[in-house]
Amino acid sequence: MTTTPDFNQFGNELWDIANVFRDDALHATERLEIFSLFLFLKLWDEMAEEDEEARGTPLPDDQQLIPDVYRFHRWAPDPDGYAREQGFSGSIEFCRQMFADLAQRESSHPTARDVRRLFSDVIFPLRYPTTVRALASRLSEMNLRDIMAQPVGQQGERYDIFGRAYEYLLQRFGQNKEFAEYFTPRHIVDCMVQIVDPQIGETIYDPACGTGGFIVRAFDYVRAQIERRRASPVERERLLRELKERHLVAVEHVPLVFKLALMNMILHGDGSAQLHNDDSLSSKAQDVHKGKYDVILANPPFGPTKQERTAQFEYHIRLYEALFIQHMMNALRPGGRAAVIVKEGLLFDSKGMLRKICRRLVEEFELLAVLSLPNGVFNPYSGAKTSVVVFRRPLGKDDVRTSRVWFYRVDSDGRDLGATRRPLPDFETDGDLRHLVSLWPYNWVHQRDGGVRAILKADDLAQFESERSWWATVEQIRETNYNLTAGRYCPHEAAAVEYEPPQVLINRLLELEEEITSDLRELLVMVSNDEGAETGP
Repeated sequence: MTTTPDFNQFGNELWDIANVFRDDALHATERLEIFSLFLFLKLWDEMAEEDEEARGTPLPDDQQLIPDVYRFHRWAPDPDGYAREQGFSGSIEFCRQMFADLAQRESSHPTARDVRRLFSDVIFPLRYPTTVRALASRLSEMNLRDIMAQPVGQQGERYDIFGRAYEYLLQRFGQNKEFAEYFTPRHIVDCMVQIVDPQIGETIYDPACGTGGFIVRAFDYVRAQIERRRASPVERERLLRELKERHLVAVEHVPLVFKLALMNMILHGDGSAQLHNDDSLSSKAQDVHKGKYDVILANPPFGPTKQERTAQFEYHIRLYEALFIQHMMNALRPGGRAAVIVKEGLLFDSKGMLRKICRRLVEEFELLAVLSLPNGVFNPYSGAKTSVVVFRRPLGKDDVRTSRVWFYRVDSDGRDLGATRRPLPDFETDGDLRHLVSLWPYNWVHQRDGGVRAILKADDLAQFESERSWWATVEQIRETNYNLTAGRYCPHEAAAVEYEPPQVLINRLLELEEEITSDLRELLVMVSNDEGAETGP
């Protein structure tokens, strides 16, 4: 059995190295950006050296992603001495020029454009050569090639090691949970990808990709299918090129987090051609992405939106989770399927708009499953209670809608639910997640004209029931005004009100207070405008 790398240990090592920036007194976001770029240069250099060893010769300079003069192993042993050899006054001037040149890098390498995107608009903030020397020395001591080569996942793929270690690092960098909303535990990602089972030729979308966990995992998952396919090397290369260039689409709104996702994809062998720094909730995005995708995998932000975004959505409510779920329902093409993490309040909250959204999910789509995740699964970033909803867009007006919903209550994900998320005895099976995947009731049957149907693996529904899983009919769900929480239909315990932990209730009160404050400000503006109109000439 594959041993999962110790990402906490790796993250601790990265954190220790990042502390060399303290003398330069940089803001957390500046430290994160600059450290990420230097770490990227180190990682890419090790991967390129491994490739050169296998090939027996280096590529010509104009075919390399990073030009020879800026390869990490060339300048890192003695940054100041190397800088003077190249005609610079010292390592600060050299690094500043290196960043500027990489922002304009022209090369025949297929990802040269992405290097330009990484280094563009970066103002090199370091002032002290001692910082550069310390950073280069500490990174040189790390054998990152061994870490990057370790396989992860049930099929042994190497995926998202960069992103998983960065989660730990970002937790340490972030102040006041500054980066909290951009990460999904990678064992949760893996479970969701296995359930939706993306296939060769399907277009996969994440409208709020963060550091790229879902899109990276989907890339590796489909790439493994291509590598196993009985086909000529030319055909496999064509399929891989199409996967990279056409079939992976992801959007991230925050520029710094977008760059982390971009680095992640480059280090995985690309797939970043359709990775965009944009806003999935803009009016333009609703048209651009409408009805386009076979598979959607996402963990969108939760909580009140920062600005009004109502004109382009059928149900107007200023909550990210409500707007994103509508965006994704509209972005699926007929026969497309989605697995999406939602804040559980969306599934039972009495707000009229939220009930209408759940009604649409049940009545206009085929809602297949709700997978309840334990409180604390997103610690230390968030204490929000969440569930995964799995649904399919019907192929047409005569196709099936929701008839029954499978509920699964995940009691353990193999980690404790405190801030450290330490492994538990059931860590190797990711707690209940392996059982969940093995018990998943449906096969995705691909249709000749595109799209899929969800076909039960067996007619006997009891085969998919357990202490943690059960069914509810659409009639039962209608009777509860489309309450979609797993506990509402659990047959193993008396019907009772589910009381949430105090921290969840406090978070909800804080969100409500923010909504009320925002509404009062809008009301004040309206009243002030009315008074101005009455007293005007």
